[in-house]
Amino acid sequence: MSSAEQLRESDAAVVTRYLQLRNYFQDDLLARVDQQLRTGYEVLTTRRIPATLTTLVRNGYFRPDEGEIWPVVFLGTVNITLALFIQLTAERLAGLGTVVNGPRPVRHRHWEEMWGWETTLEAVHPSLFQWGPAAQEEALLSWYTLGLEWLARNGLLRRKASPAGGRA
Repeated sequence: MSSAEQLRESDAAVVTRYLQLRNYFQDDLLARVDQQLRTGYEVLTTRRIPATLTTLVRNGYFRPDEGEIWPVVFLGTVNITLALFIQLTAERLAGLGTVVNGPRPVRHRHWEEMWGWETTLEAVHPSLFQWGPAAQEEALLSWYTLGLEWLARNGLLRRKASPAGGRA
């Protein structure tokens, strides 16, 4: 393929594929993460931070007495990055001490006050791209679930009480 034949950002095929990816992450995957947060944890919805062309967010959530949590997807020119960001007070951070697999400082522009986890699709599972669409989506959702459960186990995200009086 000569350089004159290579795809350009303005080509219809490139734009169409980008919009398909954006639609999937914004309307499907992040919608499932949002549903999981609303139904399983004590949170209140916020839309303080809007989505951009490269940073996809549906909603953020206020954690009672804790700050915000944001499920995010970054669409880069080469990589797609899943992220789960939280606000932590200095006292809460000091109380965590040194933790394995805990949240790390975020270095993305406009997110510097947050802590959290980030991963590329390749890092979710080495065989992810050989799986079918349903298995891929479950693996991506599971990645977010691991972060949410880590927060709940460490007292940074409260689970909703179940109707029987226990925890959901």
